[in-house]
Amino acid sequence: MSFIKTLSLAALTATTSFGLACGGGGDGGDDGNNGNADAGTPVGTHTKYVVDELVVPANASQSNAVALDLDGDGIADNALGGLLGALGSTAGLDLQTGVDEQLAAGDFILLASVKAEDLVNANDVGTYVFFGDNPTPAACTDENDPTTCGQHLDGNGSFDIAANSPSDALIVGSLSGGSLTAGPGSVSIELPLGDASVQLDLIAAHIDVSVSESALTGGKLGGAITADDVDNKLMPAVQSLIVGLIDENCTPNGSDCGCVAGSSGEQVLGFFDTNNDCMIPLEELNANSLIDATIRNPDLDLLDADGNFNPNSDGVDDSLSVAVGFSAVSAAFDLPAGI
Repeated sequence: MSFIKTLSLAALTATTSFGLACGGGGDGGDDGNNGNADAGTPVGTHTKYVVDELVVPANASQSNAVALDLDGDGIADNALGGLLGALGSTAGLDLQTGVDEQLAAGDFILLASVKAEDLVNANDVGTYVFFGDNPTPAACTDENDPTTCGQHLDGNGSFDIAANSPSDALIVGSLSGGSLTAGPGSVSIELPLGDASVQLDLIAAHIDVSVSESALTGGKLGGAITADDVDNKLMPAVQSLIVGLIDENCTPNGSDCGCVAGSSGEQVLGFFDTNNDCMIPLEELNANSLIDATIRNPDLDLLDADGNFNPNSDGVDDSLSVAVGFSAVSAAFDLPAGI
């Protein structure tokens, strides 16, 4: 079992590495678009997709490649993606394989619909995002054979919107020459962590992607997690996950942690266990130099002193950026009423 197979972010984002699924979330400002008062109401017809690839940064170069400018300062942002890339290159962990496996197996399904008057050039283009469920055909013809999975991602699949999916995940923007640029908007990331998951509301969500009738290609999805969500949701979930990996792969015996050679448990202990006691409590995880410099060190000032979306207003960095890459193929599903 790989570390990111169980901590799939899908990034995560968040980031990513963020299995990743999205839905509406966040209070994001009085106008419902995370403070973007200029965002219009989407017009046109819907073209529907299912995500068939999620790209989690494996190194600094890949993290930079999918980064997006979330606060309007002209600098692309992806702090959590940078951490995932560092874990991949420094801790020797395979970040992408677990995400690919979970996506192909249907462990998470991400649906999207682009509402536009034209898929080449248009204004007031809305991108809606939902959790998916009940794929037809089934994701795998043999659940015990991963090579038979991904059947639902051939461009002909049909889906339900999951019962727990928010219906208000929306990023508004414009199309120019088939390229969609949109944001800020309201999106949430659901991170599957083993048998559990944690939902983190993204603020300042942005998307860049090439659009056609049959596919979304070269996509980037980014947003930011508040410092409170990092401390109170993300870090405890990551620590619980790491404990599970140690329990699964290691049997401490005196000074020997008794880990299976090359296992994820051995790797995370080698990277985080500074006092060699074969345990990684939350305090030790938070004190790790890489964690402290990235995931616990907000890089963006997106909220004002009252907690409202107002980028660069008070000089206090309060949010952690995350971005991932993605692509999608055609899909069929019924939309919620009213959109």
